[in-house]
Amino acid sequence: MKTFDQHFSEDAIIRQICKVRVKLAKSKSKRHLLHLLTSNEKYNYHTQSNIPPSNEFEKCQLELTRFLATILPPRKKWLKLGEVSRLNFKAIAAIKKGEENNEKINKRNYSLTSNDKNFYSLLKTINVYKKRKSQEQWLVNLKNFVNEIKALSVTKTYQVTKPLIFPKLKEKKKNIGINECRPICMFNLRDRIILSTTNKFLTQLFDEHFQDSSYAFRAKRNEENQILSHHDCIKDILKYRNKVNSNGLYAVECDMKKFYDTVNHNIARSLFHELISLSVSLHPELTLDAPIRIFESYLSCFAFNIDMPKPTDTEYWASYKIPNGEFTWVNDIVFQHYPDISLERIGVPQGGALSGLIANIYLNQADIKMLGANVLYQRFCDDMIILSDNIDECIRAKDLYEKTLNELKLFPHPFKNEMELTSLINGGLNYKPFWEGKSKGPYKWGEIKNKCFPWIGFVGYEINYSSEIRVRKKSLKKELSKQKTIVKEIKNAIKVGMRKPKGTATESAINRLIGMSVGRVGLDNFTEVSTDLCWKNGFKELTINVHSIRQIKQLDRNRSKHYYKLLKEVEEPELTPREQEDRQVIKYNKPFSYYFQILERQKKANG
Repeated sequence: MKTFDQHFSEDAIIRQICKVRVKLAKSKSKRHLLHLLTSNEKYNYHTQSNIPPSNEFEKCQLELTRFLATILPPRKKWLKLGEVSRLNFKAIAAIKKGEENNEKINKRNYSLTSNDKNFYSLLKTINVYKKRKSQEQWLVNLKNFVNEIKALSVTKTYQVTKPLIFPKLKEKKKNIGINECRPICMFNLRDRIILSTTNKFLTQLFDEHFQDSSYAFRAKRNEENQILSHHDCIKDILKYRNKVNSNGLYAVECDMKKFYDTVNHNIARSLFHELISLSVSLHPELTLDAPIRIFESYLSCFAFNIDMPKPTDTEYWASYKIPNGEFTWVNDIVFQHYPDISLERIGVPQGGALSGLIANIYLNQADIKMLGANVLYQRFCDDMIILSDNIDECIRAKDLYEKTLNELKLFPHPFKNEMELTSLINGGLNYKPFWEGKSKGPYKWGEIKNKCFPWIGFVGYEINYSSEIRVRKKSLKKELSKQKTIVKEIKNAIKVGMRKPKGTATESAINRLIGMSVGRVGLDNFTEVSTDLCWKNGFKELTINVHSIRQIKQLDRNRSKHYYKLLKEVEEPELTPREQEDRQVIKYNKPFSYYFQILERQKKANG
């Protein structure tokens, strides 16, 4: 195993800086595309960037942009990726996926995303300047910053700076009533790199002490040599379901109230040091003083019950244009674990690099307790599911899990039993309470004709007892809403001052819709393996069945509805002959559809 110092290599630090720059470029690109479509000053990319920041988040982003400009080459100097470079990066991608065989690398197609291209282009540019031993000021600044990071990571005086707290609305903004927000914590670039690298080191160090029932934020790999993901949860549920030959299984689902916001610092610290002691005995050659200090500093930099802006901080909420904003908590039930909350430090930063690791350190206690239960138990971060063909075993496992959460001073949503999961309407059963329940069970999972509940829900999927998999309703609604938001954003931008032909605006809309849904595919590469962070790649385990077909076709219909409505409503602007464009009409149908990319290609692959 690499030492802590080795994780802070110059190359590793530069790669992290490049990733931050590329992410920032993607965000800017979206705003720039809107600016190109309209002369409306509200969307003017250049004048908007000159407006003083109205809140801490905008100020932080502006400072980050300016700092990156001093340590990286300007965009116009980025080198293009030649064919040799692209092949090399494809090989790197294949090796990362565990496909070291050269023949496999050559035969399989890999499609680099726009983010990948920008990342490798920037990395290539830096490497070329380094080889030339250039004295460009940005390169000198970059080397100084890298050395500063390396020095800070091991110094005894380094302290993590308090993060900026950014409010993210949970639902659409309301003018009347409370606007509930999720607190997203953002760290400065220096802390971000140090915390991310520390997290990588500690995740690898502790992973052998975590249980197979834990699937999120792991270094462990699956049978395909891929890092564990939510897809593996579904595969293992199906294996268990097929192994158990019965008329139904009993299920328990658990979701916690404000998990990250209720982690007790003393408990987290104690469990962390237990794992450190185990790691020291197994790896005596490693020096762990620096990562221990950084972990302690991370806990000290933030606590929800101390640092969170209050609803009465009107200036804070006004700066983000959120009326009646509030970071809701567990105030009404906090007394269950804390007689005097002012004496405690509770809650870790959402969005912080070490928080996912803390979730595993914390809930590893529950995973260990569940080893003795004769059930299938799975945990993905703070979400949990239990399956068993024996109701008594299921009840015992659920009670043991709930008892352990109580010992960890956590707050699960109250469990709804079978009687509470249905209601009577017009003499028939209504399953609405089942879909609204966050923690529920034990309930019988089986055929509805056998008076069972037909679906279980976990990690964005729903599975029925016939092993048919569909998208969880909440995930489906979220995607439908995003489609509408993208088109509405473009429609609002070109309402006044449209300065491009109609075809440019509508093509911009459909390209964004396609990129979001199935990746940046075109007529020349729609059959290639997509590595984009798109909706399709979040649901690789969908099976072809009447339920999934209906859902996926709904996504296609909804996307088409919004796109063709935009085509109908947008009028051709009056432009000079020079501004007019002759555009090739492209039909955005089958190759770009959810159905083709998710289900039809799966059907062909399965023969």
